[in-house]
Amino acid sequence: MSNNFYRAFEDKHRGSVSDIRQRLTVYLPLISKLNAYFPDAGIIDIGCGRGEWLKLLRDNNIQAVGVDLDEGMLAEARKDGLTVELGDCINFLKMQNSDSAIAITGFHIVEHLPFEIVHTLVLEALRVLKPGGLLILETPNPENISVGSCSFYMDPTHQNPLPPELLKFLPDYYGFERTRIVRLQESVRVMDSTSELTLTEVLKGVSPDYSCVSQKAGSQELNTEFNEFFVKKIGVTLDELADRYDISIRDRLDEHAKEIEIVRAELGSIVNSNKDLEQRLAAIYASNSWRITAPLRRVIDLTKRTNNARKKGLKYLTKAFTRKIFQRLVILAGKYPTARSGSLYLMRKFGVYSLLRKIYFKSLNGSDFSHDFNHSISTTHVHNLTNRAKEIYEDLQHDEVKHHKGNK
Repeated sequence: MSNNFYRAFEDKHRGSVSDIRQRLTVYLPLISKLNAYFPDAGIIDIGCGRGEWLKLLRDNNIQAVGVDLDEGMLAEARKDGLTVELGDCINFLKMQNSDSAIAITGFHIVEHLPFEIVHTLVLEALRVLKPGGLLILETPNPENISVGSCSFYMDPTHQNPLPPELLKFLPDYYGFERTRIVRLQESVRVMDSTSELTLTEVLKGVSPDYSCVSQKAGSQELNTEFNEFFVKKIGVTLDELADRYDISIRDRLDEHAKEIEIVRAELGSIVNSNKDLEQRLAAIYASNSWRITAPLRRVIDLTKRTNNARKKGLKYLTKAFTRKIFQRLVILAGKYPTARSGSLYLMRKFGVYSLLRKIYFKSLNGSDFSHDFNHSISTTHVHNLTNRAKEIYEDLQHDEVKHHKGNK
């Protein structure tokens, strides 16, 4: 790989110098406390790259030296006047005196190393650090599904993702006094516990990076300075985001369930109201007044029919009567399918079926379709017809509609 390739890759995909510098400020309070205790000692930054961390330390009057294998990256650091060396980080640590550095930092370096080399790195760091000193190793977080399954492999020099608990186990195993995982760089919405997360935020919102911060055994006084850091909550895990998402889904389902109950209650009220109306109507039909006024209603109806016939003439009466007969026959045909089949057979055999159809259609001319057809045969009766009777009924209905439109 050419000297300039990795520098160009970092410039494009890791972020600008100012972005990286801003992310690294989270470690300044820790380093400042150590620097106050050991003002003459310095920091070793392995895999220092362009020197963002070294420059931040220098701006805060903290001594530091960086080491990296990429000459192209180091050239950028040298332009800023930073103290850097070209070389292998393990060999560089082995050349350092024991108990000489207040902190050893490695930002996005351990994922580039074979795991057995990471073992050696942790052991050498434990030797080189002053009592109470810190080892800070930052790396991509595979708990973030998008990072662990995709973006981690964008860098061709990456070896394998390191789960947080695996990396934490190394310094614990080799003798550091305490270690904690610090999850970093979540979005504002993810960090806001009151925000309602989307599924995308669950998959991509977990801290994209984390650091393993380990402290070498030191004085009680110095350890006390870091007690708060080693116990306070920092960052979010995948389990936490998934739980928040589940809770928000359950809350929404509960809201929908309440809305459904309200609708059900309203429907129940409507059904009860309809039942009440039906009962009132049934009571009217069963009442003495309804039975007593039945003859009067018939007289009124007959008077209306007589006046209608007088106005429209005998021809209208004949057609209406014929139409009524045919409609009754259709209903009877639905009720008695055996008799219907025999009747149709005989009508076709003696050639009267076509004649009867013509007579029926003629009876439709000039009729009021909406009154004489739709209301003369109820929907209930039509449903009782056989399939063949329904076909006949639909043919008659179609022709009646046609004639009715023509009359208009």
